[in-house]
Order: sequence, then C-alpha cells, then structure tokens
Amino acid sequence: MLRTAILAAILALLALSGCESNAPGTNADQEVIALERSALDKWAQANPNGYIDIGADDVTWYDFNPGSQLRIDGLEAVRRLLEPLAQEIPHHTYELADPKVQIYGSTAILTFHWIGTTTEGQALPKWKVTSVYSRNNGKWRMVHAHWSNVQGV
Repeated sequence: MLRTAILAAILALLALSGCESNAPGTNADQEVIALERSALDKWAQANPNGYIDIGADDVTWYDFNPGSQLRIDGLEAVRRLLEPLAQEIPHHTYELADPKVQIYGSTAILTFHWIGTTTEGQALPKWKVTSVYSRNNGKWRMVHAHWSNVQGV
C-alpha cells in the first residue's frame, strides 16, 4: 500500500513538473496558424517585425523581389531584408486562405494563400506561402519561409 502511494506521488509530481517536451500537442496546427497570424497581423499594420518575433536564429527566407534567387540566412539577415520594407507595406486586411498544417514529429509545414486588400479597398497581389516551423524547448519557431507571387490571377 505504501509502495503504491509513493509510486502514485512520483507519477503525479512528474506530470505536474512542467517538463517541456518537443512533442507537439493536440492543437499544434492551431498553434502554428496562430503564430503566422500574429506575424501577418503586424505586417498588415506595416510592421515586419512580427516575423522577426517568431523566427528561429537560423531561419532562412527567399528574397521575394521578382527575379531574385537570393536565399537569406539567419535572423539578423532576415531583419535587414524586412525592416526597410516597413515604409512600403500598405495598411491592409488579409485572408489566410485554405491553410494546411502538416506535422512531422517536431516539424510543422504550413501552406496557405495570402489575399490582401488595402484599407482603401484595392486588391493586393496574391501570394502562395510555405512556412516551416520547428518545435524546440516546447516552443514553435519559424525556420523557413517562402512567398511566391501568384501569376495571372
């Protein structure tokens, strides 16, 4: 009886200890979408730092300037790419259309279509987006982003 009580107490302590796991929870897809939306909400207000906030130190992006083949490596390089854009980003609303999250262990791949409209009602160019997240120390961080302009739409 004492043995059972001690074992139960140890198990309860382990369960309540808050040990972080890299295993995603049952709401991993909603967590990843919420992170992306937090960055996009800031972007819609001409603040590109939302993506800096969710980026891993070793994040990679592809430069989204037409014709560019340049890969941007590391959070500081991404910051240098995005921050000058603040003056060019119009205030807008957006739709994160048809999001899909695929979870593979501690990696999540989010794909969606971005559809934006300026506050004056003007349609913005449409984009197809892939964002890759990795879960470390119990926290999702973006490790790669690729935005590709939808042609002919």
